[in-house]
Amino acid sequence: MNYFEESQSFVSKWTIAIAILLLGLFSYRFLAGGTISMLAENVGFWIMLLIFIALFAVRLKTTYDAEGIHIHFIPFVFNRVYKWEDMEEAYLRKYSLMDYGGWGYRFGSDGLAITTSGNKGLQLKMKTGKKVLIGTQDTDAIQRILDYYLSHERRKSNV
Repeated sequence: MNYFEESQSFVSKWTIAIAILLLGLFSYRFLAGGTISMLAENVGFWIMLLIFIALFAVRLKTTYDAEGIHIHFIPFVFNRVYKWEDMEEAYLRKYSLMDYGGWGYRFGSDGLAITTSGNKGLQLKMKTGKKVLIGTQDTDAIQRILDYYLSHERRKSNV
């Protein structure tokens, strides 16, 4: 296996449940005592709706191929390639939300993290000293990619 593509988002069962609950309560609160025009004029409702739409739109697309690891954070204009030959070490590991202060594009004590959910990621240590954590939901596929592209000295697994 020498190619793998993964697409992740912030959407989960909990996100959907919270969105339905909050938007439902917000709508009911205004519709029970007013009209649809009152709801349409409520700025808080629209801000909340836009936040949930944004959460559903954001995707982390990661492609692993012969060149390296390609990161595309949609809809943001964020494209980056981490080349295999520039990596000193790469391994799977578990991380805590406290390590980086949440999900998304984050900076923490261990460098940069690009995650959307979960607690497993690919830790890269670049030859420049830079550290990058890339979230993943498929550690088995990532381990096969590492086995294929990296020498034994440059990979390990802590998952």
